[in-house]
Amino acid sequence: MFKTKISKVLGVVLTAAMVLSMFAVATPVAAANQAWSKISLPGSGATGGYVVSDTDMRFYDIGILEWNADKTAIYASAVYDDGDATLVRIFKSTDAGRTWKMVFSNWTGSAPVLDGPYIFDICASSVNANEVYFTDGYDIYTTKDGGVTWNKLSNVYIWADDNDWANQPEGLIVTLDVGYAGANKYVFTGTASFGTTGVNGVYMCQETAFGMPWSDLSIATQGHDWTTFDGIDTYYPDCSVWDVVVDPTDFATKQGVIAVAQDNDGNTWITAKYFGNQWNQPALCKDAEVLVSNDETFGSIYSVYHAELWLPSDFNSSLTSGKFQAWLALATMDDQGDVYLWYGGATKTIDLNVSGLDTETEVSDIDGAGGVGTAKLIIGGYLNSSAWGPNTWYSADGLTFTKTSKAPTGDDSWYDEDVTVLALADFATSGKALAGTGGWDCAVSYTADFGKTWNQISMLRQAINEVANIAGNLFVVTYDYVEQSVWRLSGGVYERVFSTSMVDEDGDIDVAVSPAGDAVFVAALGGTMIWRSLDNGQTFAQQVSSITTASGTAINSWFVSNANTILVGGDNVVYQTSTNGVLWFARTCAVGTVTSFAVSTDGSTLVAAGSAGKVSKSTDGGVTWSTASAAAPTVSAVSLVTFQNGSNSVVYLTGENGGAFKYDFAATTPAWVQIDNAVTTGETFDSGAYADVDNGVGIFSGIASGGNVLYVLDGTWDNVIRITNVGTSYKAGIIPAPATAGSATKLIGAAAPGANVLYGIFDDELYVYTDKMAVPVANVQATKITTTGFTITWDALNVDNSNITVEYYIVITDAATAVKVCYGLPTGAGTTTATTLKVTGLDEDTVYQISVWAVDPVMSFVGTASVATQPEKLTYTFNLMPTNGASNVPVKPVFAWDSVVTAVSYDLVLSTDPTFADATKVLATKNLTTNYWAYDGTLSNSTSYYWKVRVNTANSTSEWFPAVFTTVKADAAPVEVNNPPDITLEVPQAETPAYIWLIVAVGAVLTIAVIVLIVRTRRVV
Repeated sequence: MFKTKISKVLGVVLTAAMVLSMFAVATPVAAANQAWSKISLPGSGATGGYVVSDTDMRFYDIGILEWNADKTAIYASAVYDDGDATLVRIFKSTDAGRTWKMVFSNWTGSAPVLDGPYIFDICASSVNANEVYFTDGYDIYTTKDGGVTWNKLSNVYIWADDNDWANQPEGLIVTLDVGYAGANKYVFTGTASFGTTGVNGVYMCQETAFGMPWSDLSIATQGHDWTTFDGIDTYYPDCSVWDVVVDPTDFATKQGVIAVAQDNDGNTWITAKYFGNQWNQPALCKDAEVLVSNDETFGSIYSVYHAELWLPSDFNSSLTSGKFQAWLALATMDDQGDVYLWYGGATKTIDLNVSGLDTETEVSDIDGAGGVGTAKLIIGGYLNSSAWGPNTWYSADGLTFTKTSKAPTGDDSWYDEDVTVLALADFATSGKALAGTGGWDCAVSYTADFGKTWNQISMLRQAINEVANIAGNLFVVTYDYVEQSVWRLSGGVYERVFSTSMVDEDGDIDVAVSPAGDAVFVAALGGTMIWRSLDNGQTFAQQVSSITTASGTAINSWFVSNANTILVGGDNVVYQTSTNGVLWFARTCAVGTVTSFAVSTDGSTLVAAGSAGKVSKSTDGGVTWSTASAAAPTVSAVSLVTFQNGSNSVVYLTGENGGAFKYDFAATTPAWVQIDNAVTTGETFDSGAYADVDNGVGIFSGIASGGNVLYVLDGTWDNVIRITNVGTSYKAGIIPAPATAGSATKLIGAAAPGANVLYGIFDDELYVYTDKMAVPVANVQATKITTTGFTITWDALNVDNSNITVEYYIVITDAATAVKVCYGLPTGAGTTTATTLKVTGLDEDTVYQISVWAVDPVMSFVGTASVATQPEKLTYTFNLMPTNGASNVPVKPVFAWDSVVTAVSYDLVLSTDPTFADATKVLATKNLTTNYWAYDGTLSNSTSYYWKVRVNTANSTSEWFPAVFTTVKADAAPVEVNNPPDITLEVPQAETPAYIWLIVAVGAVLTIAVIVLIVRTRRVV
């Protein structure tokens, strides 16, 4: 509504100033991966949105909540005190009350701006979203620019004095409203005197007229006993006006003004004036008396200190309209308050008895949505009973009311710390509203269920001096010297869902979420009580009984196994309930004073660790416990235990004296193995130093692809020791502490495949770390393989953080000898930020194992590939036949080459295509176990043919060796001759030349000589 206010009487009645803390809500910073990122906790001051208080500046009174004209901004008054002066401020919110900006302060330097220390009313223009008014009881301030600048209206007291008004106003301005008639704007005020009556009334300022003139609307001179006699000879108008509103739907025509006023006899009335006439006009609107409990026997209400009228959206000031109706909220000093229904023209109101018949309630504010027949109301106030404290009520029909089940926090008093309420824009359908409270643990609270349950969202009196614990996703426990709070982070905003101010229990508090996420618990550390929520922390119910029923004394260590099973650590005993505290039992567990619990991933097994450094397990929900193990080395009085993720037998342990140890209940001979003190230099290449735990204050086992990963928070060095293991091989590295963090106190983890999330508490700060490197390097491959090397490629580890440079380490090992032959880098060792690496200088035809893993910012798991270098390819020296370039090769050739000792086969391809690309031209494709092959067809003569051959060994395949040859020409074919006709030739007789006869003669002589020689040399036997 356009007019929501609460009269503040602290300056008149009470002078005590409260000093304590409040909490602030801020949107968390998005978590970076592979680097700690600070989570914004609820923030204080200007940079924190005034969600919680500063340690030195504390909220202790949220006075008024008021919408601007278009409901894009909320204005609030609040006392924000540094302990030296009461500092009243005006704040503005543009996110429905989640965060605020201060737009007005009572103090400039060392001088107060206001005449009084309190703001009694805020009123927003109904037509201008940037126009707002407020009063400190004496002056009226206005802004026309949304709070950037403020100016005073003319002062009604000074105006009355300067213009010699007969009846000078004596009380304080406690109520404001604004009406518009064309271009004219009128500001209305009502003044009142607290605890008495005086010269007061309704006054009007024409703001748009020159000089801003004021008029007395003379409410105290008409009807009823508005006057008092001074005992001599003068009667004075005597009344108090507690609320004034203008007709919200038709002021420009009717000039209707409605007021709640108290006369000299102590009677309270709702009175109205229309069309410029006087008050109490029966033909237009009779005065209605506000009676206690609708009974004239009890008379009229006489001790009002605040009144608030709420008019429905379809209000109509016609007696015949059926919509001349309003609701009145009253707060009094004498247990007379309540909500009253008023009909224009009626002579008395109807007491709606929000807390039941004959029960009065101090109602300090009312707001709602809807019309006369559809009104849904939210009201705030205090019970007039021993059950003091802020309360709200909701009405779905404007007649019957339901009290809150989880009230806003605030002081258990009234009068100075009223409850103010504001229906948010969609209240009618969503049930969303705000409530402002004062005093101890005051705040702006939020409801989304029509006021049934409230959580604190801003302007909290509490500060945050320490973060104690975190649980689930995400509940945070914060401390403030005196009060502790549990915050729920949901939808990017914080809501405080639990405070020690809500319960009567000594000690600090702690929070835990069941492994299934179906229940949230709060325990009183050092106390005996536990509370459970089954609606994600919205409401908590105390257990039926505490551990004292099982002889327990105090809660020091505790564990939630499921929504009903809870364990509390004692001295060689575990206090156990499987009925959420209906029954508690003491179970023997001989591990010393129990300091830590854990549950296996499948929920089947529990384990407890104690001051003796021993562990014991239970497979029946903590009813019975096994014989305790031997003591782990060096672990001290505070031991912390966790299961290996996915296992129900392997546990890890750490403690104050340091070390990280593994114990397997299922081992043939269970024994403790230390896993944190491995040297991580040299070829293992993870961290450049020892990664050992000096003071274990947190432990968590996460999910890993390729092995397991354990995280241990070191309270001495404030870093996390990150231990990866595959089988029995452990490698430890370091996640450095956040650069700006203080002392490490707590580590909580959320396991997820390849993206474990760590929450770390460092003093009063909360950090998050998302480990996306608990995976192997993927897609390791060797390409461009030669006889002496290859190129290694792999997929980059995607950590989704542009500020992180991932560095990789590569090792190449001879598969046969297991000797590391190469570190895969040009210098022989080191890291690379690339995702490809060329390796040379290796042996031919040899199998190598490639290992690639990231080493910075933390170590990943290893990605591997197996590759063999190529054998030597065939060349000319291998006596290829046909040789490359040969000609006249037979058309039935034989292919041959020198055999290779390591070959297991050979591949041969014959084609008429020099590129071998055209499959239609391939004549033969052979895989041969011999080093020769005869072509089983017939090639064409005088044709070029292309062939290639390669060697296949047991390890690899050589490159192809190509060659070309040309076949022989074909033999000459016989020539067919056609015989011509016979031709007779006459050849002349030729004379024999003389040299011919000479040759014949010589030949004859030589022949005879040879014959003679043969005969003479022949021997007869």
